[in-house]
Amino acid sequence: MTRLRIAFLCAATGVAIAGAVFFAAIARSTSSTAGIGFLFLPFWSAPFAVPFFIFGYCVPDLVNWIKRKPAEVSGWMLVRAIVPILLAIWGISYVTWGIVFTTTVNAVRTMSEPELKTFLKESKLRNNKFALGALAENPNASPALLDQVARIPDHKLHERMGSIWPVMGSNGHGLAVMRLIARHPNVSESTLVCLSKSTDHYVLSDIVANSKTPTPILREIAQNGDYLINWGLAYNSKTPSEILNKIADTGDEYARSSVALNSGTPVKTLVQLAKDPIWHVRRDVVSNPHTPSETITSLRNDPDERVRNLVNYKIGIRK
Repeated sequence: MTRLRIAFLCAATGVAIAGAVFFAAIARSTSSTAGIGFLFLPFWSAPFAVPFFIFGYCVPDLVNWIKRKPAEVSGWMLVRAIVPILLAIWGISYVTWGIVFTTTVNAVRTMSEPELKTFLKESKLRNNKFALGALAENPNASPALLDQVARIPDHKLHERMGSIWPVMGSNGHGLAVMRLIARHPNVSESTLVCLSKSTDHYVLSDIVANSKTPTPILREIAQNGDYLINWGLAYNSKTPSEILNKIADTGDEYARSSVALNSGTPVKTLVQLAKDPIWHVRRDVVSNPHTPSETITSLRNDPDERVRNLVNYKIGIRK
C-alpha cells in the first residue's frame, strides 16, 4: 500500500472517529436545539483528518526506521519517524485524561457532604465547571457548599455547558453551574441574593423562579423586563401580584400561560386571562385551582376542543 493511500485511509478513520464522538455527545443532549448540531458534524469532524493524515503519511518512515540500521537512517527520515510516535503519545494521553476526568466528575455527583468538602478543598478539578456542575446536581450538597461555589468569580460558571465527554449527568440541557445552584432544593436565600448580581438572563430567570428569593430582589430583577425573567417570575407563586398582572398584559403567550397556572395569581387576573385569544392560556386558567367555578363554566363552549374537554373534566370532578 502506497504512502498516500495509508495517509488517506488514516484521515478517513480520524474523521469517522471524531464524527462518532460528536454524534454521541449531541445524542446525549436533551436540549430542543441539539438536533441542529448534526448539521455541523462534517465541519467539526473534518479538522481531525489533518493529524490522522500526517500520522498515516509518516508511518512508513517509522517502519523503515525500525527495520534499518542506524547508519542507514537519514536525519529527515528520523524526524518523520518520530512524528507518528508523538501523535500516538498525544492521542493516548488525551484519551487517558478524558477517562480520568469523566470518572472524577461523575463521582462528584454521588459524593457525601464530607467528601464534597474535601473535593472543594483538595481536588485539582475543584474549579472545573463540569465538576462544579456535578456538585450542584448532588442532593447531598449543603447550603454552605452551594454558597461557596456561588461566590466563585468565574464568568464561565454562568454560561451554558457542553462536553464531548459523558460528564453532564442528568443535565442534558447543559444548564450553567449557577443555574443548577439556583434550582437546587438546598440553596439558601443568601445564595440566591448573591446570584442575583449575575448578568446572565438565564441565571436570573432561575433566581426569580425560586420561591426562596426575597420579594425585594424579585421586584429589582423584574425591572429588567426580559422575556426569560418574565418566565421565571410568572412561575413563582411568591411573585407580587402587581408583577403578575403586568406580565399577564404582555404579548408573550408562554409567560401568560405560566401566570394562568400560578397559584398566586389574583382571581381578577385569572378572569381576565380566561378571555385570552390563545387557547393554551385559557386551558391553563381552567387548570388553576383558584379559578372561580363560574369562570370555568363560562369556558364550556370555548371554540377550542382541548379547552372544552378540560372544562367538562373539571366540572365532572366537582359534581
